[in-house]
Amino acid sequence: MIIPCSIVFVMLGKKDFHSGGYDFNFRMVNSLRSQGNNIEIIHFTTVPKGLPRKWFRASRYIYGKIRSSKPDLVIVSKSYQYVSLIRLMTVFAKTPVLYLIHHFDWTNIRNKLKVFMYRMYVRWLLGMAERVWVNSRNTREDVERMGIHPEIIRVINPGFEKDRRQLPNRSDRRGPVRFLCVGSLSPRKAQHVAVKACSFLDAGSYKMEFIGNTEGDIGYTSTVKKSISDEALSESIRMFGYIDENEVVDAYLRADVLVHAANWEGFGMSIIEGMWYGLPVIASDIAAIPELVRDGENGLLTPSGNAEELADAMNKLIRNRDLRLLMGEKSRMFAESMNDWNDTGKEFMELVMTAARSGRSE
Repeated sequence: MIIPCSIVFVMLGKKDFHSGGYDFNFRMVNSLRSQGNNIEIIHFTTVPKGLPRKWFRASRYIYGKIRSSKPDLVIVSKSYQYVSLIRLMTVFAKTPVLYLIHHFDWTNIRNKLKVFMYRMYVRWLLGMAERVWVNSRNTREDVERMGIHPEIIRVINPGFEKDRRQLPNRSDRRGPVRFLCVGSLSPRKAQHVAVKACSFLDAGSYKMEFIGNTEGDIGYTSTVKKSISDEALSESIRMFGYIDENEVVDAYLRADVLVHAANWEGFGMSIIEGMWYGLPVIASDIAAIPELVRDGENGLLTPSGNAEELADAMNKLIRNRDLRLLMGEKSRMFAESMNDWNDTGKEFMELVMTAARSGRSE
């Protein structure tokens, strides 16, 4: 018998923007609520205006909310800068915590000392968790290397929408090969590498679309736009910014190939979504990406940060339509075997109950 829980879900960032991590979080909130659980969300949109930029006040606010709610479980997603007090509180109150790891923010940091300090801080925070959720085997291995006991780590792949609309007949297409890159613009997603790769391709042989939030890192977005201009690629590359889900699906359907040049990836939501819509994937051979992209089968893997080799892979699929189509078929078959959101919701509910029971049993 499943006993509904009272849960405080902390996912507070300094800005409110769309990302795969937040999409996962809110879908899990909805799934948990549908099963009778009471969820209080602490998010940019639910706290007093301006609070996220005030570290101490925000930390006290979160601490106070949890203390007054007396939940069965606290779920924490990132929120690194605010949850120190939660870490201390759990020592005394013994409130069970489920910590979610989508990706490690230090993957964008080059200073080795800062990376070391960041890792130690996150390791300290994970010490409060009864359970740790991760999105891939690769992320699990990274967490284990931090010294977290394997028994408390659970891998649950994010789901995606398996809508059943008919796929386009890409074998009848003529003209430029249409490449698509989906993801918030950030150094970790390395869109600048994809732009540079395009500069090595023959004009007229391709079109490239970039889709994703451009507001999270305005400086990086400016760099990518400047690169497009400097390389005289404005006729071949189009940047859409954030668009709604239906428009993203339309982009997948009109594309021929998905490109994902990230320098680190905890899972790769856009990769599995693109596969579902029959796209071969050209991606970096790092982190969790090889768990999805099988080199030579449903896509091509290239060294992270190497624009010339990325361009070679793109050229290979530009010139070989039959290979594109075959890889696209293999992509769809692979995606069929992966979780949809309902599957992920059920597995996440089991993890939540396990974490909550650990507190009830004391």
